[in-house]
Amino acid sequence: MREPPFLIGDLLEHLEIDREFYDLENPSFMRRFLHKVKVKGKVISKIKETIKLDAMWLVFQNRRDRIVIDSSLPKPKQKWASFHDATHGLLEWHRPFFLGDTAQTLDPDFQMALEAEAHYGASGLMFGGKVFTRDALDTIPEWDSIKLLIKEYKTSYVTTLRRYIQFGHNISMAMVVSTPWWKSVPEDQEHKCRHFIASPKFKIQFACISRDLIVGLIDDNTRRRIGGPVGDFSAGLIDVNGALHEFHAESFYNRYYILTLFVYNKKL
Repeated sequence: MREPPFLIGDLLEHLEIDREFYDLENPSFMRRFLHKVKVKGKVISKIKETIKLDAMWLVFQNRRDRIVIDSSLPKPKQKWASFHDATHGLLEWHRPFFLGDTAQTLDPDFQMALEAEAHYGASGLMFGGKVFTRDALDTIPEWDSIKLLIKEYKTSYVTTLRRYIQFGHNISMAMVVSTPWWKSVPEDQEHKCRHFIASPKFKIQFACISRDLIVGLIDDNTRRRIGGPVGDFSAGLIDVNGALHEFHAESFYNRYYILTLFVYNKKL
């Protein structure tokens, strides 16, 4: 069994896929490449005006396939985009989507399904599937454990915390990525809560908990600072049966968002 970290370079070499970085604002790149690529007769340089392209997986007839990544992305997002598009390359039924061969590929629901599959696959590849679950179960559910796993797997805070919540301990846990109370909500974000990910058990037991309530708790219990730990507090949450339970919460500011880990403690 392979051990972490699971590196994108090793995976791409195994798949015989090349990778390069590009700048969507670079006119020479657009002239050299994008204007030649068509999906259902539409030049992709026109398509890019209405959608955000972070990465693309490209199929060639006479040379190795290639993943091209937006060079303006932060390093953690470049890594995620690479694993994401490598998953597209691994899944044979995704090929028509990229070649634009069928009317089905224009269906938004179908596109969302493909992207969901690629998200799931990217997470599995980055964390070695059950390898991460094994390591997560060997830890205490707390922020220090997340930091240790980040160091071992060489992954970002957000992706590691998400994987930990979804594939770690079988207890009620949740992660929240939210805009700090001292900053404005970004234009690409409708709510202060950017992500609210719950463990399978939390989804059942605390399905009644809203993101507004969660963000309110975070705002009331965090302090303003440049970066690092910004909150450590207990919070009471009511389950679907009306019973009150105590959670321990730890908040960390990565200079963009507050990341908060909620872990079940006891029934009150």
